[in-house]
Amino acid sequence: MIKELQQLGLTIYESRILEVLSKKKSDLRQLSKEANVPFGKIYSVVKNLRQKGLISETNTRPKLIFTENFSNNIDWLIKQKTQKEKNIFENLRQVAMNVDIQKGSSSKFLEIGTTTEENRRIQMRTFTEAEREVLQIINIHHKPKSNRESKTAWENEIVNAVNRGVGFKAIYPKEIILPKILLDLNKKFPDKFVVRRRDTDFVRCDIIDEKKVLIKLVNDDPLLFGGVLFIENERLAGNLRRYFLGLWNS
Repeated sequence: MIKELQQLGLTIYESRILEVLSKKKSDLRQLSKEANVPFGKIYSVVKNLRQKGLISETNTRPKLIFTENFSNNIDWLIKQKTQKEKNIFENLRQVAMNVDIQKGSSSKFLEIGTTTEENRRIQMRTFTEAEREVLQIINIHHKPKSNRESKTAWENEIVNAVNRGVGFKAIYPKEIILPKILLDLNKKFPDKFVVRRRDTDFVRCDIIDEKKVLIKLVNDDPLLFGGVLFIENERLAGNLRRYFLGLWNS
């Protein structure tokens, strides 16, 4: 466990102390011996752990050091580690995009489509790259009968994604009739492909695995294609996901 605690961001001394305290209370002298931490270091290390909220101490003499709930400690460490990694990943994506833009190259993390062919290819990324979850907002401008060849290809990829374990939640306008392939998918996997009805003119978008977003600009005229954006950005995905869940649960 000590190695894993270090991987979550604790020092070797902090990890040894927390490992001992996960099993029992201890005074400072016992803790120094059992955790193999020099007694001259034990005060400062315990202080750091206490400031992080990972340990507590009694008012007795001698004071006893203990953990109130070790599961809560691990949960806090995991969340801290996860957030740090998200920040690192997001910064690296931004750096990579800037480098590609300066070179005049395309970027995996930001794609812009301005033609129907680009729209077809970029939209396909939603279904082929999804690993766990896709949330879709289909707005009132949706025209299920237009561009049917592309829509058929996307619908087939939705089926493939669900078959490999991806969960879909889709918000469709109230009067839209789902294509048969999606109706059958809902009947076969009612907990994996779920549809709710809401009339909204919010931007047509897909939120993929809480880190990628596809945004389509459409309007009442199905022949007028505004464009499509595919962005890998966890902050944007998180914001849109919260908005989606608000619509979903309303």
